[in-house]
Amino acid sequence: MINRCAQFLLASSLVLGTIGCSLTPEKPRARRVSDRSARETSLSASTEPMPWEIWQPFYDQAGHRLTNASILLGDEYLRKGKRRSALEAYLKANKASLSDAEAQAAALRAASQYLALDESGRALSTVSSYFKNRSMGEENVDTAFSLLLAYAYGRHGDSEQALAWFSKANRQAQQGERSGLLASETGAALFLRTIPSERFESVALDWSSDPFIHEAMGKERMRRASLGSNEKRDLRYPFWENYSDTLRGSAVLSTSNSSSGPAPVVGVLLSLSDRFGSLGRDTKQGFELAIEGDPITPKIKLEVRDVGVDSSVAYSSVRELATVSKPSVIVGPLLTEVAVSAADAAREMHTPLISLSKSESFRTGEGVSRVGATTTSQVDALVTTAASDYKVTRYAIVYPETAAGQEFVQVFKRRLASRGLFLVLDAPYIASDETSLLEAVQRLETSDAQAVLIPDGIDSSVKLLSNLSPSARKRIRPLGTALWDNPGKIANSQAVFEGAVFVSPFFPQSLRPIVRQFSESYKSRYKTAPNFLAAQGFDVGNLVVNAVRRAARDNVSFSEALAKLPQYEGVTGAIVVNPPADIERSFYVVEVTPAGFQERFPGSLAQQNAGVSGDNTSTENAFINPEERVESGY
Repeated sequence: MINRCAQFLLASSLVLGTIGCSLTPEKPRARRVSDRSARETSLSASTEPMPWEIWQPFYDQAGHRLTNASILLGDEYLRKGKRRSALEAYLKANKASLSDAEAQAAALRAASQYLALDESGRALSTVSSYFKNRSMGEENVDTAFSLLLAYAYGRHGDSEQALAWFSKANRQAQQGERSGLLASETGAALFLRTIPSERFESVALDWSSDPFIHEAMGKERMRRASLGSNEKRDLRYPFWENYSDTLRGSAVLSTSNSSSGPAPVVGVLLSLSDRFGSLGRDTKQGFELAIEGDPITPKIKLEVRDVGVDSSVAYSSVRELATVSKPSVIVGPLLTEVAVSAADAAREMHTPLISLSKSESFRTGEGVSRVGATTTSQVDALVTTAASDYKVTRYAIVYPETAAGQEFVQVFKRRLASRGLFLVLDAPYIASDETSLLEAVQRLETSDAQAVLIPDGIDSSVKLLSNLSPSARKRIRPLGTALWDNPGKIANSQAVFEGAVFVSPFFPQSLRPIVRQFSESYKSRYKTAPNFLAAQGFDVGNLVVNAVRRAARDNVSFSEALAKLPQYEGVTGAIVVNPPADIERSFYVVEVTPAGFQERFPGSLAQQNAGVSGDNTSTENAFINPEERVESGY
């Protein structure tokens, strides 16, 4: 594939020679917020340089003192923030006989003032005239002009030219003209926020061969995938309007963290090298992706410990981290027995810990939280869907005689009772005993249940459902746990599962933008598709980042900051933190239909039928106050 930037910059006569005629008169655009014709200053009315103004006042590009009186006067006006007056001085200079260095300085400054005054067409025409009159092409464009062209084309709505010039400016900065590095990186990032969602992936594909733009697109994709990213921008205002605030934001939070501004530390305990190593690595990669997306500096420092399946190692690792590294919080482990030991040590050391255990028996409190996919969170999703969306009042549970099966029975009974619903059948079976399984099927067949929960794997569930009569299968809606979250395997027995609803903590085929954008960024970063543990790691990472930054900003403990976070719509569903730090999760469910798999949030179908606006297959941010969201750098 030809490099996208080269496609636009090779034909310099097209890029530079036709700017003037193609932009005069300007194309009709969205109405500006005010008339610029009499504006003296830029929108910000600030004396600070614009992001593309990387030159030194009173000096030319080679570093020699300027002598032209009009240019010097313009620079003096510019220092006072009087851009209209500065522009008039630079235009006056252009009419005089100038040296090559002075002509370059005058053209660059005049074009810059036009752009600062939000007249991008005139800025581009000024640059075009300068290069055309001197028979110069793209090879003569230095970093300062590259940046100006990037910002001007971006403001003018030409994304292809804007990205081409941002890429060139960044390459020039990398090769020696370092003053343009930050302006190109931040400018490209801010400009990418203006690209509509419906065009974003096609633009990303076009620029996949350009390393700089490809990386910037990946970060923007992750920003959009994370809660708090606002894709809707008022295009009446320049995309760089918050440039200075973006740069200053890191300093504000980092200095509030401590007087010396050290990087916040987060401990991570996972099994990375034993038989559960792949689970730990997936979680770690998702977590790291969230940390990388945090724009605040200094970056959060991760202290990762491989604890395997050894409870004593987990215990000692927590004590070592708390004593030496003093982390804001420790995340992990995944395995319950190991997590219990880690939690005990965290309580002793008064260090917050977020466990990834999914066990109902795991004890929280005293600074210890749990974020795993618990039995309760799965049952809540299924009962809400069945009761609210399908008006089911009579339930059965057919379950294996295992500890996990018993746990689902107890939780299921409690949830039904709390909603005034009825359990009409409680039928255990021994998975390895065919007779036992058939007896459970017969009891289900003769019951008056409207839905049945089967907390077992797909293979056992197929045996159960396929032995029901066609009339019973039509009457009783199957409900499945996350053990059914394998659409490929479900599809092999789709007739048996038709109408079934199962919990999907992470549905890779989701049409939700946040899931699609996360998946693309994860694939780009790690060259493989994400699974639930990677997605969970990413969501937990976003919670941790926001709690750490809020704790620094508000001068409160991590646990207090965590409890104050707003409800979060992540790639694995909704997460809410209740004081003191009790984490609750709401998973999406998937229904098996003749047309395929349909994902939705529990209860959304009932809302739709009741006339509540919204898309029942995509409820992104539906329950988030738009004024108070978990922020992310992506």
